[in-house]
Amino acid sequence: MNQFTLPTSLAPEVTFNVTGSLQVQGWDRPEIAVRAQSESLTVEEKDDIVEIRCQSNCAVRLPYGTNVRVSRVQGDARFKLLEDQLTIEHVMGHLSLRSVAETQIEQVQGDLDAKHITGNLSVERVFGNTYIREVEGSCNINEVMGNLDLRNVENDIQITAQGNARLRLSTLDGSLYRVRASGNLNCRIPDDASAHISLYAGSGDISLQLPNQPRNIQSSRHEFSLAEGLVEIDLSADGNLFLGAQNVVASDENLEGMESEIDNLSESFSQQINQQIESQIETQMEALTRQLNEQMANISNVLGKSWLPPEESQRIMERARLDSERATARAQERMRRTQEKMEAKLEASRRRAELKAQAALRRQQAANRRGRTFEWTPPSPAPAKETVSDEERLLILRMLEQKKITLQEAEELLAALEGKNG
Repeated sequence: MNQFTLPTSLAPEVTFNVTGSLQVQGWDRPEIAVRAQSESLTVEEKDDIVEIRCQSNCAVRLPYGTNVRVSRVQGDARFKLLEDQLTIEHVMGHLSLRSVAETQIEQVQGDLDAKHITGNLSVERVFGNTYIREVEGSCNINEVMGNLDLRNVENDIQITAQGNARLRLSTLDGSLYRVRASGNLNCRIPDDASAHISLYAGSGDISLQLPNQPRNIQSSRHEFSLAEGLVEIDLSADGNLFLGAQNVVASDENLEGMESEIDNLSESFSQQINQQIESQIETQMEALTRQLNEQMANISNVLGKSWLPPEESQRIMERARLDSERATARAQERMRRTQEKMEAKLEASRRRAELKAQAALRRQQAANRRGRTFEWTPPSPAPAKETVSDEERLLILRMLEQKKITLQEAEELLAALEGKNG
């Protein structure tokens, strides 16, 4: 992948139209850096308004204060560390948001995963599942075709989900909390909530864990108030409905904090490894470019000392130049495939760790719901399975650079190491 850099102000306006996947992250520099295949990339700039079109995968660094508008991303999309408005029309794959400002989304074909939104979050439609954490404003989602898992939204909530819905509300600073689910609905609210609550369960099964309220209600509707009834909570499910106080899941919240910390560490580790791989590939490409330039200079010197006619010398130089360009293109393609395989393995490893953490969280939550404690001696942990180390990867890349092994041999070495350690 080639890198293109464009100087801008600290708050430009950038639009995207990307055929592949897109990664966007803010930084404190007054410039835009784009990594993509050069032949697939078009960048146009006028009066600090930048339009980026890319026919392949694209990774972009923007000033923190960039106003971002996305027309279409046909693959997955990821946005991180943006402090101005983010507007997204259509993402064909999964969409991930981390530490971004007010966000408006029209359509996501895959899953939506949003954490740390410093403003309102407004979504028209998500065809997959939706996972939301920590929104400092309101959250409005017209339709979630899959399941919904939402926690810690500071203002109003209005959401319709075609699957199951799970809510954890640590504060009720808004005025209206309305959620509709075609499946089951599970909601936790603060212990000191002051709310007028309307509940509907199509199954006729409503369960409560609240002060001065019956535990089980065999009815499709139930309405009551807590304290002064300052906010309105309207929950509806076609299946079963559960509403309880937040203190019952205090230990769950601690586990969620641990899960978030693990997720952040895993993400940081993946970024470090990716940077190492990119640096190694850039070093290899620079060495190849120097080698080809030296060969071209040698050819030019030899031809200059020969008695060949100028036309013949020019023909030889042109053929050497074309061979050089083809060699560079082949090397870039090999490096690109190697990098994509490395990144795929890292992502698979990160995902496995995330699934294990989620499984541990579910087991602990199940234990909390049973309300029993056990004293037991845990078995000796099995030795941790090692994955291929960074040093082993870099050694293989160096051997590939020095032409001691072929690309196929490098891939076989990586596969063998994965098999040995896994």
